[in-house]
Amino acid sequence: MPLPTIFLLLCLLSVVPPPLHAALPLPGGLCLPTFLSVSDVNLPFCVQEKQSCDHGKIFMSRKSTITFQLQLFIRLCCCIYLVVMTPEDSPPISLLKRELTCAGYYINCGASQEETTGGIQWIPDEGFINVGNVSKIGTPDIVPILATVRYFPDESARKYCYSIPVARGAKYLIRSTYYYGGFDGGEKPPVFDQIIDGTKWSTVNTAENYASGLTAYYEIVVAAQGRTLSFCLARNNQTTSSPFISALELVSLEDSMYNGTDFTKYALSTVARHRFGYGGEIVRFGAYDPFNRYWEAFTDSNPYVECHSNVTPSEFWNLPPVTVFQRALTTSRGKKLAVQWPPATLPSAAYYVALYFQDNRTPSPFSWRVFDVAVDGREFYKGLNVSAEGVMVYGTQWSLSGKVEIVMTPSSDSPVGPVINAAEILQIVPFGEKTITRDGN
Repeated sequence: MPLPTIFLLLCLLSVVPPPLHAALPLPGGLCLPTFLSVSDVNLPFCVQEKQSCDHGKIFMSRKSTITFQLQLFIRLCCCIYLVVMTPEDSPPISLLKRELTCAGYYINCGASQEETTGGIQWIPDEGFINVGNVSKIGTPDIVPILATVRYFPDESARKYCYSIPVARGAKYLIRSTYYYGGFDGGEKPPVFDQIIDGTKWSTVNTAENYASGLTAYYEIVVAAQGRTLSFCLARNNQTTSSPFISALELVSLEDSMYNGTDFTKYALSTVARHRFGYGGEIVRFGAYDPFNRYWEAFTDSNPYVECHSNVTPSEFWNLPPVTVFQRALTTSRGKKLAVQWPPATLPSAAYYVALYFQDNRTPSPFSWRVFDVAVDGREFYKGLNVSAEGVMVYGTQWSLSGKVEIVMTPSSDSPVGPVINAAEILQIVPFGEKTITRDGN
């Protein structure tokens, strides 16, 4: 049997390669301070068993594992096969020099050299795009990935596109980051559209964030339909100056993550991702979240509690970081817990909603609580039994609009009140045709 075939069989016998995901925010983008840094990351290699139920899906805490060494060996075989042994699937040599990895790409737009920040190696965007100009940002003490931009003054083109090698069928989290910094001598950032594989998923308007000294970022979860993924900036009727971009990330996701969505037809646009009971910093990379998702802080008038045991992230479909379970919003025994979340007013659409719960007490036969969960006045899950091991419940097609409230109603025999630790909501976006090359550069 030819050696490439043997490598391919090893890949097929291994865990399904991590899929491509991306997330999109509401118009205006999500924001974060311009001084945030990132840290080291180690991707998990494991297999989970999960159980589905009505009213969403709940993960019951049990798993089977394959040794890390075997998983790592097989994954390396897959990488070797894809990058070295199948030229028709491989990225250009110029990209191989940029250390393509199974984890994804971290692209520093407009940069002239590689930059390592907090353990992440950011690479220049040359080789992914062949149009546009570059400019440095004069803001002092700015993080390196915001210190340059690529901008597109050519008004004769409708779109300006990055072309990025991907694995067909894989899921990626795609994040675009913008910090204007007055690179063109203006006072107000331009407004323009983002297009991914031919589908418009967001209008970029960073004026409010920039006025507050913040960056703006946009996320989308997609599955690659081919061997390359097209990410484009496009002028619209509000564009009065050059579209620009600071950074672009593609992070490979595990197959279980955000499942229940037909990624051949839809993408998931991030609206909000929060850990409850916190104010302040964002949880993101390394030991916190190996997929570099941003978990922003959320708190309200409800009291919060500290949790006294750790969950096992690999036992949840979406592999949440253990740190989002360290606190929870709660209320007293016998009372309903109502949380108005997400903070934004939602446009009428279908959404993917994932909620995370853990009993905060020291594990024992008595560390449990039972309550019903309703979202926007409709039953989301009835009789949810939350233990110290934690549980996730999610719905894949929830029609929502306006302000949304999550209400948790305790059972009559529950020894303590309800809790909630974290939540994610992503808008379902119909996925269209791929970008036509002649439409842009």
